[in-house]
Amino acid sequence: MGGKEIMKHHLLGAGALALSAAMATAAQASDPIRLKLGGYMEYWAAGASQGDDYARPVNNFDIQGDSQIYFMGKTTLDNGIEVGVRVQTSAGSDYNDPFVQRSYAWLSGAYGKAIFGKYRDVVWLTHNYAPEASHLDSGLGGSDFYQILPTGDGVRALDPNQKPTNYANKFLYLTPKVYGFQLGASFTPSNNTSGDDASATSETIAKDAGFDQAWATALSYGGTLGGIGINASVGYDYMNGNRDAGTPGDVHNFQTSAVLSYRGVSVGGGFNRMVAPGDSFYAARDGYAWEAGVGYGEGPYMVSLAYVHSSTRGVNTVAYPNLTGADDAVDFYRMGARYNIGPGVDLWGALSYLNSESHTGKKADGNEDAIGGADCLRLDF
Repeated sequence: MGGKEIMKHHLLGAGALALSAAMATAAQASDPIRLKLGGYMEYWAAGASQGDDYARPVNNFDIQGDSQIYFMGKTTLDNGIEVGVRVQTSAGSDYNDPFVQRSYAWLSGAYGKAIFGKYRDVVWLTHNYAPEASHLDSGLGGSDFYQILPTGDGVRALDPNQKPTNYANKFLYLTPKVYGFQLGASFTPSNNTSGDDASATSETIAKDAGFDQAWATALSYGGTLGGIGINASVGYDYMNGNRDAGTPGDVHNFQTSAVLSYRGVSVGGGFNRMVAPGDSFYAARDGYAWEAGVGYGEGPYMVSLAYVHSSTRGVNTVAYPNLTGADDAVDFYRMGARYNIGPGVDLWGALSYLNSESHTGKKADGNEDAIGGADCLRLDF
């Protein structure tokens, strides 16, 4: 490790210690942290007609779902600092076994908010999404729409809401809001996406990722202007290459997003640009993606319409540099509707169209002219 890297880590450690020390002044809790239970459960009936040349065997009908349980708690110290914890587990609806998705602790006070643990970075935390009435989320790979209409084995799609470091253990800091503006930063050391380092060997902590370390920063705004609600953000991820793993290329990821709302109408979306050289771990996803949508909600009802586009280098142009002149391209349209029938009980539906084409020109590598939809019951508790 070079002198600059040592200095960088020393500065990070000193900053974290200073923040902890400032928050710990006269830190006595009036009450211990007590955990509360929350979460949601949803199951949907999904139907789909994949492209005629889609390569994998599929069913036209399926029962899918997503369930998560939250354990949350916080307390306020005598000096006014809030201390909290959250553990979020998958309840096994679409997986063979439950697993812990998020697990982190946080401190919040006059100096801002600090988060430690298994969480996503500040670019994701401040990002805005195209309006979506269903609960299948926005984007491509980050949405459960992918379980209904996959892009195909030969297409590498970039999500407009890309999460490069996912749920790896990290440190985040958010400043207090000033006139609606807020700055944030996060640091992620090289560890696997589940948040735990690989098995440690003698006097070392093993790396298990395509990057050495990742830094992220974001600027966000939330407020109103002339009765119009405005939420906007811009963020940047930097991941330096892991030469030990044979992926020395540095990756840069830029995101910007905004949502405007007025009297039940919301309009917004986001843009993602990933710069990933051929010798980096994200080489196949070098490219750009964007989404835009509109939604309208009144009382218990909401409807939405959105479009997503992704264009990336693709995997074969990395292995065969002479194969140029085309990209993996995805166009995705979706409609959603939701009706709240009681406290914590929603009925929702979605309909979508996917056209996914590989840079190889082979129809079997993508999923062209596929359509699908879902009807669901969701329970929040």
